[in-house]
Amino acid sequence: MGSSLKTMLKIAAGSTVAFLAVGEVVYERILNRKYTNINNVSRAIDDDLYQYYGKPEDQVDGDAWFVAMHPEETVLVNSSGKTMRCNIFMQDDPTDKWMIVLHGYTSCPRGMASRAHYFYKKGYNILMPTLISFGTDESKYCTMGYHDRYYVIDWMKYIININPDAKIAILGESMGSATTMLVTGEENLPENLKCVVADCGFTSCWEEYVIQAKEMFNMPAFPVMHAANVVSKLRGNFDFKKCAPINAVSKSKTPTLFIHGEKDTFVPYWMMNKLFDACTAEKEKCSIPDAYHANSHDVHPEIYFPAIEKFLERYI
Repeated sequence: MGSSLKTMLKIAAGSTVAFLAVGEVVYERILNRKYTNINNVSRAIDDDLYQYYGKPEDQVDGDAWFVAMHPEETVLVNSSGKTMRCNIFMQDDPTDKWMIVLHGYTSCPRGMASRAHYFYKKGYNILMPTLISFGTDESKYCTMGYHDRYYVIDWMKYIININPDAKIAILGESMGSATTMLVTGEENLPENLKCVVADCGFTSCWEEYVIQAKEMFNMPAFPVMHAANVVSKLRGNFDFKKCAPINAVSKSKTPTLFIHGEKDTFVPYWMMNKLFDACTAEKEKCSIPDAYHANSHDVHPEIYFPAIEKFLERYI
């Protein structure tokens, strides 16, 4: 072997090591639970909070209601051997109306308390899954909805098992919205799933990460995200490019309401229009003026909640 060839091989090997090292750092930073769970630490509930908040029926704030309800976790092991966790809030009077509420990145079920509270008051049973690596889930790495969709389908089966006539809606925000859309792309979904609401979801994990590469790391998408994607696949997690809600909605038969804040730059507003155009199911969209990422319900609740209610009334 010539010296020039040896030199080239050494350079190639060194470049590969450097490429993977960069990928490892970025992968850990965006998907490891010690980074993605920042907000969950402050959302723990203790006995003092229960005493402070009092009775659920006295609460007007969603977070206070969530705590006052004394939420206990329902824990199941699915057919793949994975432990799933959720909070369930049942109506006092039996009903077939169910809403699955999915939280976003760095959040947990309690982060969606305002939405859960609102629709609980409208007569829905509420099921709030803890998505992979967040909250009390023990998985080490997030999957941005890619594997979470199977958890959601398993939770639907759980609902149907205890309530065969259940009429189910799903409402997801951000990563939870992506999860929601990925669910709709699956085949042989139960007829009990009547409709979904996708609030500020991304078109694909890859497209979202490419947009955010400079924002998060002040580096170009190449080689940063390419390297992280290679590491994710080598670790058996998921391919960023295959985590693509836009492909899922192009196969969907589930009526979908798309919601997005017009000033959202984290998951850019234009993504909603791409998703809406790609969707093959019955669909509607709702733009929220002045809203940034994941705060449409706070900025214009008078637009946000009535739009969802009107949509739900068509199917449930």
